[in-house]
Amino acid sequence: MPILAGQTVTAGQLNRLQPKVYWAQGSGSIVGPATNADIPSATVTLTAETAGATYTAVCTFDTNVTLNGSGTWLGRMALDGVGQNPVSTMNEPTAPGRAASTQTYSGTLTAGSHTLKLIASPQLNQVTQGVNSSILVTIYEVV
Repeated sequence: MPILAGQTVTAGQLNRLQPKVYWAQGSGSIVGPATNADIPSATVTLTAETAGATYTAVCTFDTNVTLNGSGTWLGRMALDGVGQNPVSTMNEPTAPGRAASTQTYSGTLTAGSHTLKLIASPQLNQVTQGVNSSILVTIYEVV
């Protein structure tokens, strides 16, 4: 909603003009095989002040392949416990290796508390390195 000429503006409206940024870095590791396991500490909990607030999220994952194997590593963001699409992927190489992958998300929130976190599904011989994984979320409130 626009602020009109001559309108009395509230402190709440002024506070919502500025985007809010949240960031969390992971810790620990997830050793495969695992399915949609939480990356420890890579969690942001925030409160959307208004219905219709929008968010953008940039998620970075670090995956290490320790031995030969097969399978595709998957990483994604979960919003309030629900895995979101698209997923970030890495195909299993034929030799040990390491890769960082990124995925972005955007959406609309209801008013209230929300939890956004990184989850990963490493396959056999894959390890998700939490310490090099992070989530960056920006919230844009409705004024």
